[in-house]
Amino acid sequence: MTKNISKSFSLIEVLVFISILSILFVAAASTTIFALRNMKINEHKILATYYGEELLGWLTGEKENDWNSFLLQSDTFPLYKVYCFKETPISDWGSNNSCLADDWLSAIYKRELYLSKNDDSSQVNVRIVVSWTELEVNYSVPLSTVFTIWE
Repeated sequence: MTKNISKSFSLIEVLVFISILSILFVAAASTTIFALRNMKINEHKILATYYGEELLGWLTGEKENDWNSFLLQSDTFPLYKVYCFKETPISDWGSNNSCLADDWLSAIYKRELYLSKNDDSSQVNVRIVVSWTELEVNYSVPLSTVFTIWE
């Protein structure tokens, strides 16, 4: 009598293999999604930094053009004036208040400027905040500097 030996996989072995393979695919997909999400957040952070630096460059030009009219745009410390800049490139002072929902730049960025001067008007404190919300998390890129007449 001869025995018929079959070389095949049992149902349990096939199920274990498919389960392990499925776990690997889910892990790879999760890692890819996480990496793409971080990449998109970093892309938005780069654009927010660009928008903040653009405003800072424009403010430097305004300060260099006329220091006295630049001083009129600010309030005495600890008070400050808030401006909303929703257009790029910047051509004029933005609205003199916080940004509303329809004042956002590129539909997601809120670019606000906070100006205050010291008592003797020799320096102006500048704070720029570009913020946005992504996946219900608030992100912001703050820029701060001090302008003086002697720069």
